[in-house]
Amino acid sequence: MSGKKVALAACSVLLMILLSGCGEPQEPAANQINRLVESDQEIGKSLKELMSYEKEDMALYKSILSNGKNKNSDIEALLDQAEAHIQQRRTLLGQASKAMQETRQQTEVLRHSLKELTIEKEETLTHAEKVLEQYEARAKTFELFVVSYEHSLDAEEQLYSLMRTSANPNLVKIKRAIRTRNEEYAKLAEVRKQFNLQTQAFNAAHAQLVKLDQVG
Repeated sequence: MSGKKVALAACSVLLMILLSGCGEPQEPAANQINRLVESDQEIGKSLKELMSYEKEDMALYKSILSNGKNKNSDIEALLDQAEAHIQQRRTLLGQASKAMQETRQQTEVLRHSLKELTIEKEETLTHAEKVLEQYEARAKTFELFVVSYEHSLDAEEQLYSLMRTSANPNLVKIKRAIRTRNEEYAKLAEVRKQFNLQTQAFNAAHAQLVKLDQVG
């Protein structure tokens, strides 16, 4: 083999080594987690709609209890509206739950991706992992939130079923159902408070990651 051919062969081998060593272009940790935040916006949208229904349904609940004390009062229309809202809230809760499940799958992929990053400073990578931990803790609390919310809707639905027109309404059962409904919503309020605190913690951690990325 001539010297020229040897040189060309050597260059080809070197080029192959360089290409195999580079792999796919790496994406900054902040960019990857930003996509997680974007996906999470769908959950926030459903929760916002839920809160809108909650305000209306609390007013409905009070009207139903108030009018229900009057034997001559017709509350069927109010009960129909309240039960329709319950179904709408179940739908929104299901949408939010499905979105969270899909987003949690992203966190598993992200965690693996962060371990493969070589372009980031150690401080940035450590903080990025902290952001993921915050999000996963929030996601676990969200699962509790969904279960608690379902229990609250079940209790409310049971109450309205007992309050449907009947010749001899069982006041003892109705009072017990009211107490159960209120207890379930009190439990839900506690889980919601915890979820909101974890959301704030996640947002703060994400904001810090963005700063670290900007500083470089």
